[in-house]
Formats: sequence, structure tokens, C-alpha cells
Amino acid sequence: MAKDTFFLRTNLTTSGADYVSDNIDISAYTDPSRGKVLVVDRAWVAFATDGQGPIQPADVGSGAASKTVGVQACSEKQSSLQELDNNSVFLLVNLYASTIAGPLFSMIQETAAMNPLEMSGGFIIPTDAIHCGLDVGSAWAAEIDVGFCFEVHTEKLSLRRIQELLVSLTAN
Repeated sequence: MAKDTFFLRTNLTTSGADYVSDNIDISAYTDPSRGKVLVVDRAWVAFATDGQGPIQPADVGSGAASKTVGVQACSEKQSSLQELDNNSVFLLVNLYASTIAGPLFSMIQETAAMNPLEMSGGFIIPTDAIHCGLDVGSAWAAEIDVGFCFEVHTEKLSLRRIQELLVSLTAN
């Protein structure tokens, strides 16, 4: 059976060295008490400067500098970055950027095989929001924008899917 998918998006901007988050309200699409949930099929994260261009050496800092930003998407609201053993985490990406004195610049993005995230059965969101968050080790010279995009569909859970959800919520 073909799924009718649609896209949900949000954008976060780093704020100094604080944890920054946003919750995408999905309550209009779901009724968990009646088994109607949102399912994430694919997810993407994109990094840019707050001016929407690519990250430049000046965004990291002058001279030899290194910066990080950790990004997550969860099925439950959080107040900090979570470890992968938290069953609500379904997307985790880290960006590392460094400069070397002079005009040289190197940047590595660690994807942990989760950006883009593609699932054959989807990740069931049994709550009323998708939580997106980011945190940095120390403030960047210029703030960094992180864009989130989710391809989703709604689903009425069968008994089999309810069992899959229970296993995924309790397995560790």
C-alpha cells in the first residue's frame, strides 16, 4: 500500500553555548489514544551560517580554533543532548569544524550513519511533538543555523505495530 507522505521542517540557530530546541507540534496529525500516530520515514539535517551561506573559517574563529555542534531529534521533549541509549532519540548528528592559522580550513561532519536517516518501517512518534535540539561545546565566532527536514506519514497502528513500538520503547 502506498503511503501519502508530507514534510515537516524547522530551523534552529546556536545561541552562545546554550542548549537550543524547538518542538514541532504534530497533534493536528495524531491521536495516540486511538492508535493514530506520525511515522518518520526520512530525516535530514543541514548546517549553514546564520546568513544562510556555507560555514566559513571566520565562523569558527581566528587563528587555530575548533568548534563542535551536536544535533538531535527525539520523540520526547528534552532539555539537553541525549545518548543513543535514550529510546526517544532517532536522529543524532555531530559537526566538527577546525581552522589552522592562515587561510587553511578543514571541516568534518560525523553522521553516525544517521544523516540522512532512512527507515524501511519508519520511526513511530507516539507523542504530540518532534523535539529538535542542538548544543555546542563553546560559542562559535558566528552563530550556526541547523535545518531539520522530516518526511512523514500518519498511520493507524495495527497490533503488530503496537508490539514493535513497545519493544522499541523498552529495549536496551
